[in-house]
Amino acid sequence: MNLLLLLLEKGPEPDKGGPDIGAIMAPILSGLAFILSSAAFVFTVFIQIKERKRNIRQTLSVALSQIASINVEVSTIKKDEREVTPQTLDIRKNYNSQRGTLVSDADFLIRQNEKIVTDADCELMALTYADLNDNEKSEEYWLQAIKLARNPVQQHLHQRNYASFLFNRNDVEKGRLLFEKSLSSGITHTDDYLVNLSDTYVTWARLEQNFGNESEFGRLINQAKSHCKEIQHRHKKEQISKLIDHASGDNK
Repeated sequence: MNLLLLLLEKGPEPDKGGPDIGAIMAPILSGLAFILSSAAFVFTVFIQIKERKRNIRQTLSVALSQIASINVEVSTIKKDEREVTPQTLDIRKNYNSQRGTLVSDADFLIRQNEKIVTDADCELMALTYADLNDNEKSEEYWLQAIKLARNPVQQHLHQRNYASFLFNRNDVEKGRLLFEKSLSSGITHTDDYLVNLSDTYVTWARLEQNFGNESEFGRLINQAKSHCKEIQHRHKKEQISKLIDHASGDNK
């Protein structure tokens, strides 16, 4: 800029036969102004897009939070009710209507903004759709949760939960394949992973028992016990041991 001012000050005047510096510089300055204006416009658009994504993510988070809260309420009702009454049926119908509306809204936001979606979002959607007996949508979101898993441990958990969903849908063979796949991830055997591994064997064992496969139940429980013995942390080992003992007691 100082160079431009110097040229304007030292340059010969037009009436003395020299070049008209002002005329030369006018289009250059105009071009610079256009570039700066374009840059400012692009920056503004970028900020607006970023803010829009943030608002959409916030809206999605609120909807998912409401869905999760209703899921807890429904689970509590199912656990506490000793017999089905017209009153509890009405309450559950109202909750299901609320969840139906919320998951439809969340599903729309997710489909339109896939880049801001997490595996946890998809898992919640899968669980909710399953509870609403929409197996097609539930399976769609289980597969998406597995795909978006942040790490191998999360992928293992999503795969075993999807396998449980398949068992509960009577798709036993496919469920077994998913359980096997979740258990062959090759993750380093830390205490936390060993806890998850033992829990997965117990979950699978109970599902096999539900289908009358007692021998497979016993094999899987023994696998859970074997991995439990590898856990070094005393409190974690005690917790998973109690889980295994409870499952074994159900078999007696």
